[in-house]
Amino acid sequence: MGVRVSVRTVLGSWKAGDVVDMPLTLRPLTNFENPGRYDYVADQARRGLHARASSKSDIFWVHAFPPGVGSAAVGAIHRGIDAVRQHFRRLIEENIHGPPGAVAQALFLGYRNAVPPSIQDRFQKAGVMHLLAISGLHVGLAAWAAFRVAQILLRLLCPGVLLRIPDVHLAWWAGCAAATAYALMAGLAVPTQRALILLISAAAALVLYRKPDPLNLLATAGILILLLDPNNLFRPSFQLSFAAFLGIVLAYAPWSAFARKKIGKLPRRIRWAATLFADAFLLSAAATLTAAPLTAYHFHSFSAAGLAANTVIVPFLALAVLPPGLAALALGALVPPAAPVLLLPVGWTLELLLWLIEGFAAFPLGFAHVGPVPVWGLVAFYTAAAVSFLPVTPKKKILGMAVVMAFVAGFSLVRHLHGLSKVESLFQVTALDVGQGSATVIRCPEGAAILVDGGGFYDDSFDVGRHVVAPALWAMGIRRLDTVVLSHDHPDHRNGLRFILETFPVGRYVETGITSRGLEGSALSAVAARRRIPIVHTLMDAPQDADGTVDLGPVGHCRIRSLHPTPAFIKNAWDGKDLNEVSLVLEVTCGDAGILLPGDIGQETERILLEKAFPKSLSFSRRWVLIAPHHGSAGSCSRALLETLRPDAVLISCGPSNPFGFPAPAVLDRIQALGIPVLRTDLHGAVHAAWDGSRWRWSTMIAKRQQLYTPALLPAPKREFPAKRSAPQGQDCRS
Repeated sequence: MGVRVSVRTVLGSWKAGDVVDMPLTLRPLTNFENPGRYDYVADQARRGLHARASSKSDIFWVHAFPPGVGSAAVGAIHRGIDAVRQHFRRLIEENIHGPPGAVAQALFLGYRNAVPPSIQDRFQKAGVMHLLAISGLHVGLAAWAAFRVAQILLRLLCPGVLLRIPDVHLAWWAGCAAATAYALMAGLAVPTQRALILLISAAAALVLYRKPDPLNLLATAGILILLLDPNNLFRPSFQLSFAAFLGIVLAYAPWSAFARKKIGKLPRRIRWAATLFADAFLLSAAATLTAAPLTAYHFHSFSAAGLAANTVIVPFLALAVLPPGLAALALGALVPPAAPVLLLPVGWTLELLLWLIEGFAAFPLGFAHVGPVPVWGLVAFYTAAAVSFLPVTPKKKILGMAVVMAFVAGFSLVRHLHGLSKVESLFQVTALDVGQGSATVIRCPEGAAILVDGGGFYDDSFDVGRHVVAPALWAMGIRRLDTVVLSHDHPDHRNGLRFILETFPVGRYVETGITSRGLEGSALSAVAARRRIPIVHTLMDAPQDADGTVDLGPVGHCRIRSLHPTPAFIKNAWDGKDLNEVSLVLEVTCGDAGILLPGDIGQETERILLEKAFPKSLSFSRRWVLIAPHHGSAGSCSRALLETLRPDAVLISCGPSNPFGFPAPAVLDRIQALGIPVLRTDLHGAVHAAWDGSRWRWSTMIAKRQQLYTPALLPAPKREFPAKRSAPQGQDCRS
């Protein structure tokens, strides 16, 4: 079976096609089991990958012999192609530095992952993300260049051959051969396959003296790609590539004919420029508008700036970047000493390209995150588009469009009224499944929402906020957050909040203000300030009570208090280093129910908290849900905290098979000895508790995640819901 292997440090020189023996521990692929989650496991299974493994380095990897002669031949072909790709990549890395070099690797060779996420984000906001994929523009330029060179050489060197075979036919086959070689070197992704098949099919039609029909060529490309891998049908790259080309085929010609009629009435001196601009704009509009619903469906976003950006950037790329860049790479490979001189102007044009993209990405209201797009919305849009292209009278087209619009309006109204009837009237808390991290959503009666932490990876390689937390909030019907809280400045709590603060309407942002550099505010404060979100630093500018706690006031029908850290704790008890111990401890209450979120504090800080900021008399007046401190580590969640609070349930946020062994067996023993139910994100996905006015009811996203891997030093997970606990449970919400 296929295994996805992550390597932190690569020491050897490995190429595609190499056969390697490597010591690995296999682990199951897992989903982030939240509302609105993306089925990563199914997507990887469609690619043939069914497990994952990681390695600190490749120091113990050994070249192995392939199992057969056929495999050896295929491996040799792969290694040869990859050696050429890596040679060209080294040329770029040595001569074009910084962001332009990274973009050059993607534009010329298909190394899209070389582009930093921040630059990819600008491409997305400018609506030109498709430029980072090797597609028809790249393949067509390579074919056209080879065609012209072959045509000239044939006329000069082999004029006798042209008496029997037209030079156009022979030259186009040379162009197809060059395009095939370039497509193989560029990685042969789905857009590249589509462009190559279209080119070869069109060349075959010309040789057979047939007029190429764009729709037939597109259908041929789609069928061949799906025959190679039927799962391509469900991949965004396939859908977007074919939708954009179909939009050009169907819409560009009639739009262009109409525009030329209008331009023909302009003065002759500006007619040429107007025609050039109109063609560029209409080509961009046809592709962008056709693919826009699919872009919104898959990526929850839409770039209106793309209409203008593609009008300017695509011609600039086609004329000033790709031709000289590909030519410089080819000549630089043939004459290595000339590579720095040849690639220097390419770096300048790429800097200008990035400047243009930066400008379009900064357009006000040019980009928006639209949240989840329903399938019925896609169907309605493309049905309306199909009606507009039907060969019927304008009256019938208008009637058909009116029917589609009436359906959309009626369906939207029904959904809106249904949503109004389901306005949440319960006090609820959901610990999201963000892997080894923490993100907690609290919903107050009548719809107010609070997000405490956003999860995150330590190397920031995966944006948990964009891909996990935001889809979960949208699926829960949350479009606005009244309060966003960072408990402490660690990446597994902080990194996922950046996207949330940049995207969602937020009422205020709350943190302690403590970082590893001192009391100066985290990097998220700058994000909030840039969006003009009110900021509360509990240790810097918030009004404090006599005991050092901070009343953060009401949020809807809830009330929030910051119990820790206090100035006295910072002065007398904190070592000035461990940010876990100065985690923001929040108490969120609503009537007779309460939620305690202690961040990552340890047992000693819990003791101080119980003595000073959380009097025992208060704990008996409410029914509590406890978010386990520090993901259930052995040094947290003391018996004193559990006995004082006596929570109705403990929610533990931790990652499946995490390397820290969270939650610790001792913590589970302490909790279960008191008969308190435990709900864990590593086993149950997102865990949820709702207060119905008299008791907490809890449920989980999945019944229990299958444990295919258990660390050897840890005991098997214990039963989570002790029979002696009498509090009722809600039914499991199975995904």
